Parts: sequence; C-alpha cells; structure tokens
Amino acid sequence: MDGVVIEAYPDLAKQHWPSVRQAILDETYKPSPVLRVVIEKPGGGERLLSIPTVQDRVIQEARVQVLTPIFDPGFSNSSFGYRPGKSAQDAVQQVKRYIKQGLHQAVDVDLSKFFDTVSHDVLMSRVSRKIHDKRLLKLIGRFLRAGFMIDGQCYPTRVGMPQGGPLSPLLSNVLLDDPDKELEYRGHCFTRYCDDFVILVGSQRAGERVMDSITRYLERPLKLTVNATKSKVVKATEAEFLSFTFTGKRILWSEKSLQRFKRKIFKLTSRSWGVSMDYRLRKHAEYIRGWMGYFRITGYYRPIPQLDQ
Repeated sequence: MDGVVIEAYPDLAKQHWPSVRQAILDETYKPSPVLRVVIEKPGGGERLLSIPTVQDRVIQEARVQVLTPIFDPGFSNSSFGYRPGKSAQDAVQQVKRYIKQGLHQAVDVDLSKFFDTVSHDVLMSRVSRKIHDKRLLKLIGRFLRAGFMIDGQCYPTRVGMPQGGPLSPLLSNVLLDDPDKELEYRGHCFTRYCDDFVILVGSQRAGERVMDSITRYLERPLKLTVNATKSKVVKATEAEFLSFTFTGKRILWSEKSLQRFKRKIFKLTSRSWGVSMDYRLRKHAEYIRGWMGYFRITGYYRPIPQLDQ
C-alpha cells in the first residue's frame, strides 16, 4: 500500500526502526491499511486477499513467534492448519484412518467467507484468555481494524481478519479452537485445517444430528455463518477434503483438482503467453513440482502416462 517493496525495507528499517519501536512501546503505533486485491478461488468464485505493508508484516511475524508457543500447545490434535510440524497431508491421512475405523458418513461443514466475517469482539475475547498484556491486545486490535484500500480509497474494517498477513492464521486457530474443544467433549472424530473441517460419524442420521448441533454452535456463540448450500452430510467416499477424495483404502486427488491442473498446464504452455522459453519452462517446472509435492500421498498413478502424452 505504501509502495515499499521487500528489497527496499532493510535500509528503511535501519533509519526508522527506533521510532517505530518507541511508538509500539508508547501504544501510539498505527498499522497501515492493507491493500485489498481479488484473486480467483481454485474451485470457482473469488477470494479477498489483504496485503499488509512490509513493516506491518515484520511486526505481525514478531507477534506470531511469541504467541505461537503460548497458544499452540493447547490446540486440538485434530487441528492441522498453519501449525508447526503439521500439514494438509497429515489432515488427509487422519480422515483416511477414521474411515478405516468404520466411520463412513462425513459431515462436511462449509463456513461462508470465514476471514471476512469474524467478529472482532468474539475473537479478542478468546485471545485475552491467555494474553493479559493490554499493550499487545490493543496492538492486535489495531491490526484488525486497520482498514483496507481499494483503488486508492481507504475503507474501515468493522468485521473480519485480513487474509494475507502472518497474524491471521494463528488468530483463526485461536477462534476455531472453541468448536474443536466442543467436538472433542462430545467424543466426535473430526479433522480441521483452518476453516475447512469434516466430522466423521457412523450413520446418516447421526451426521444430520451433528450438522444441526455444530451449526448452532458456530452461528450463535461464535457469530460465524455456515453455508447451508455447500454444507452437507454425505458418504465419506463422496466427500472432498483439501482437494482429496477417499475410496476404500486409497486417497485420490479430486476430479476438480485434476481439471485445475490441466487448465493451468494449458495456460503455462499457451503460445499466446508472451514470455521467454526459459521463464516458461521454469514456471512450468515449479508448478508441476508443487502439484506433485502436494498430492504425493495419493499413490494413484493411472492417469499420469496420459497426462505426460
């Protein structure tokens, strides 16, 4: 938003950091508005991405490195998103284990625009359970209310977290730890990766009952919105979680993710893309390595020869 790129920041920090540090200690530091951009979601639709200034990212990351050891040890073992030593692949493997145990119905809960609808009061009440330093709480609140800029115009932020800064992933886990603990108290088997989670149960009737109760819990105390259109109770073999599907003993990539892969390869190899061949090959290789790295746990190779052709 301020036009300062990462490469230029170290020299600026040498000049201005003492005054920034003092402003933080004096409780007068005001984060800059984030730059709001719209990106396409892999499954269709749009997502609002918020880009903080480099300085605000540095300060947020410093907070995260202090807050993570305080909050993370208390998080549920079934929470995998943005946590040290945990990954999306670990979350998918846990779902597979639950299915092998005979839990063949999946309660697939979709939170509508989670990052854009978080209540600041509800979130800060959860943060303050373990953080009692008023200066730190005030600074976190200022990051939440810093506002955003679109086309040079600034707007206030009354709800939501800026999705794009280092602090938001940790805060999302702090807020969603409440439903994690509620599900554990009820004895349910579930897996959550940030705001994407699935609950495994033994029957359709049990799944519908769990869907009703967890929807009430999310919408009343936490003031979140469950997307009734996308949330559903289905057979575990029909569920899609983090772009994976499950059949019997195997984990597969979803058909949607395969189609996205093909579209991306067509785009990277398009003759109308006016870039050098070296750049094209580098981006092509980066994307394929990333895709293979993410879906490496599938063990499903039948379509690969045809894709190579």
